[in-house]
Amino acid sequence: MQEFPYGLIFLGLALAYGVQLFLTGWQAKRYYKRLKELRKAGLTSVGMAGGKWTGRTYGVLVIDEDKKIVHAEKMSGITIFSGLKPVEGLVGLDVAKLLDESQNFSMKEKLLEAFRNAAKEYFKPENQSIISDIPEKMSDIKSVRMYRKNKV
Repeated sequence: MQEFPYGLIFLGLALAYGVQLFLTGWQAKRYYKRLKELRKAGLTSVGMAGGKWTGRTYGVLVIDEDKKIVHAEKMSGITIFSGLKPVEGLVGLDVAKLLDESQNFSMKEKLLEAFRNAAKEYFKPENQSIISDIPEKMSDIKSVRMYRKNKV
């Protein structure tokens, strides 16, 4: 009786895991490169909606000195090929109006939740000093990261 090549199976699994790690790193590199570009335009906040099994959606908001949305981008999908894509419907809107539950927006509920989570970060007490002291030149802001905290 011939012996089953278990070594080849483990080698194949290790190779697949290595390719997955490489492609995940590639996606993260593209994501952070785009965030770096967006930070130059204003104060940036990232919100998330969804879960591990239902799929996550990320919403990125950039506001100016008047708290108007300058850029709105989304990232959703289950593959490493998903990237940030513009959402034009929110540009020019006051960020506080995004939090108004009575407002209707023509987008998926999960995407709207991600954008609202990003908008909430602008109004948290610990972030008020960042927002009130916005420099005259947005390029003076080195790195402002506002992330939604995990639910406990």
